[in-house]
Amino acid sequence: MGDDDFDYEAHERLRERVANEADSVLWTFKAYYVGADWYSKWDRRFDWAVFGIAGLLTIALIWDLTPQIILIALAITTAVISGYQRMANPGDTAENYYRAAHAYQQLFDDFRDFVKLELAQEKVGLEAMEDRYRELANRRRNLNEDMPEVTSKWYSELDDSIYDEVGSHEEAKDRLTGEAKLIDELPERDLDKTKKDRLTGSAKLEDEDAL
Repeated sequence: MGDDDFDYEAHERLRERVANEADSVLWTFKAYYVGADWYSKWDRRFDWAVFGIAGLLTIALIWDLTPQIILIALAITTAVISGYQRMANPGDTAENYYRAAHAYQQLFDDFRDFVKLELAQEKVGLEAMEDRYRELANRRRNLNEDMPEVTSKWYSELDDSIYDEVGSHEEAKDRLTGEAKLIDELPERDLDKTKKDRLTGSAKLEDEDAL
């Protein structure tokens, strides 16, 4: 397929849309992992607290030398922690968050495969690229409806270092989809250039000078 048969501007617009979707998925699955780790950590802490206090209470009862007020306090503390743990249920929340994180991470991996194997290959054809993009975008919308809500608290724990964990080429778009670039830069839209390049830099198809 020659240059006259391929709409490079439409491809660049598509690449930008892919960058926006992939960026959102990246931040979402990272936020879910942060939240899941936090809930899992506190679930373990509650378990150890209940186990430790129950052990102290058992020892105190066996020795029969502990003041009654201390025995009552230990029993009440154990009951309060156990009750709160059952009510807050951090273990189940952590499990749900991990499940969501895995689903979004799989979607992000599929976005990256799409960038490498299809968006970066002119012979695939623009129509097929757009169909695949719509499929992935629909999956993200379905996940947004099905998965538990992740609050801004977990996003605030993240920074741009998350891009370094998924590989990089250039400082911006080239980090993830630069191989799919077919024309010179178009005016920026949703993502700034740095974030866009981090997600779509590896989709560059040919050198800019050759266009």
